[in-house]
Amino acid sequence: MDNSDSKSQDDFFLLKLTEIIRSNFDNEQFGVKEAARIYGVSRSHLHRRLKKLTGKSVSQFIRELRLEKSMELLQKDMATVSEIAYSVGFHSPTYFNTCFKEYYGFTPGEAKIREHLEQQRTTAKKTDTPKLLMTIVLGILFLISLIGYFQYRGIWAKSVNSTPTTSPLPSSHSSKSILVLPLKNWSGDPKLEYISDGMTDAVISRISEIREMDRVVPFTSSLQFKNSEINMPELAKKLNVFYILEGNFQKHGSQFKINLRLNDGPLNKLLWSGSYSGEWKANEIFEIQSKVAENVATIMNVKLTDKDYDAFKGIPTKNEEAYNYYLLAQYQNNKYNQTSFKNAIPLYEKALDLDSTFIDPYLGLADIYVTGGAVWGMYGEQEAWKNAKYYLEKAALIDVDNMQLSDQLHIGKFYFDWNFEAVEHYVDDTYARIGADNWNENLFVDYYLKTGKYSYALSELNKLILEDPSYGWLFAIRASVIFFVSSTEEAIEELRQYDPLFMDDMFYLREAAKWYYYFGEYTASKEKLGQLMNIFADRPPIVVWLNALHYEMANNLEGVQESLTTLQKQFRDGSSGSPAWFMALYYCHIQNRQEVFNWLQKSYNNHEVEMTWLRAEPLLAPYRQDPRYLNLYYKMKFPVPPLTIPD
Repeated sequence: MDNSDSKSQDDFFLLKLTEIIRSNFDNEQFGVKEAARIYGVSRSHLHRRLKKLTGKSVSQFIRELRLEKSMELLQKDMATVSEIAYSVGFHSPTYFNTCFKEYYGFTPGEAKIREHLEQQRTTAKKTDTPKLLMTIVLGILFLISLIGYFQYRGIWAKSVNSTPTTSPLPSSHSSKSILVLPLKNWSGDPKLEYISDGMTDAVISRISEIREMDRVVPFTSSLQFKNSEINMPELAKKLNVFYILEGNFQKHGSQFKINLRLNDGPLNKLLWSGSYSGEWKANEIFEIQSKVAENVATIMNVKLTDKDYDAFKGIPTKNEEAYNYYLLAQYQNNKYNQTSFKNAIPLYEKALDLDSTFIDPYLGLADIYVTGGAVWGMYGEQEAWKNAKYYLEKAALIDVDNMQLSDQLHIGKFYFDWNFEAVEHYVDDTYARIGADNWNENLFVDYYLKTGKYSYALSELNKLILEDPSYGWLFAIRASVIFFVSSTEEAIEELRQYDPLFMDDMFYLREAAKWYYYFGEYTASKEKLGQLMNIFADRPPIVVWLNALHYEMANNLEGVQESLTTLQKQFRDGSSGSPAWFMALYYCHIQNRQEVFNWLQKSYNNHEVEMTWLRAEPLLAPYRQDPRYLNLYYKMKFPVPPLTIPD
């Protein structure tokens, strides 16, 4: 094919894609997935080809076409700014204003002044970089990076002690998805379990850094199958992956060894096996973790970029003792209960005492305070957020672009600061930047649900469930969204369908007990609450509240009083978990309007995280027209109008 044919095909590609996007301007849910489906190609193919031709992601291309259309409409002065924002597919006028100003350099309101627009265009033309100069610069940078790449690969190949024991077999899977099972501890010492788990977590993190990977099952999901007897094909189907990496870890004295097997999951076929050994020193530990990720990617036919290799070179700490403390802390953190969180904090702190430039312990501490301050009743909510922000600021001094840091910061802005505008920008910007992959599903789904964007919430839940069907919380929340968009009967059926799969999942049981109550399925609610209390010892305010409801329905006045006394004590002690909010919900249950608003006001005054439910909370439906409710609603600055008509 000559250059003219290639150029013609490229022009046709851009023209067709532009027409598809323009014909869907009025569909605010239209995005990368829909564009790829209509065009008839995969999302990854669409992204790669457009990136090659324009240097833009598909999300950016869509957004800019919408902005250009909005400019046409603004110049014609045919509608208000908000009406134009919605007409070109922006679901938030605030976000439209932000994007418009970033793209054009001035606000939509100013766009109606034609002279101003021409001035901006003239200025833009004067500042264009000459194409020839840019080509020369890019060529030089390419040569430098190419030389550095081969130098790095040469050094890397000499530095790792690895032995492939099975020749790699070719892979036929186009989807690059993998489950890394927890490494078995073959050291002969149960106390070293934290190291084998930590190494698994680290390998998963390294593989996740590879840009062309379609899906890497998170460590928290992988951990559920640590001692599982499920066979490879069942695991592959259950977790929607093609590849499964398994192995064992051994540590004796100062030496360690990892044995690995990469399998074709659906076919239950060994593709490759290898051994890695070294001395328990930070540089060798991280080097081997990265080499494992590189070899796995190679077998999976994943193309590694220079940025991938740069990420592999990163050594978070050179202090082996600090790394040991960090692994111990992570082992406790991953147990995800109040006691384990308390155990993890001093271990993270010891790691930082040994290496204050080690970013991971800062993020681990921030995670504990954010979670412990939102749910467990471990710390006062604002105290927890203050502590979390302190550690996030420390982490930012080391790597301000760290994605986990950004996630935790915006989780706090939503739940603790009630900063809806900042979160909305983050949601949209993250989607545009990484195409809705690797985002914080809890925050994004919760934000959509609590601001009434139910179709968005349902769409993302379906995608996340497809990617990780082992996370029970997603199924319980999907039932709640079905309740809002469809019917109570369908929501109940959704829960019943998945109850048998998550009988030991704390977050599923907690949400299922709550939503079964909302659906009027009180027996099922009580059953899930009983399972939750039998398995898990923690009693955050939501569990105490659920107990109060069931005691009241059983006419057990002593139990009711005991539960309310506990909630009131948690409130007086400044506990997290929103005790005042749940006191208000108890009074919704017994229809005591005065006490409902008494405790809602206290919840607002204490800035409790559950106040983010104010718009969507089903029990508050009869009170949404009350001036006291509306007053609280507007003070919280929700980005959408309240539901003023009771459901």
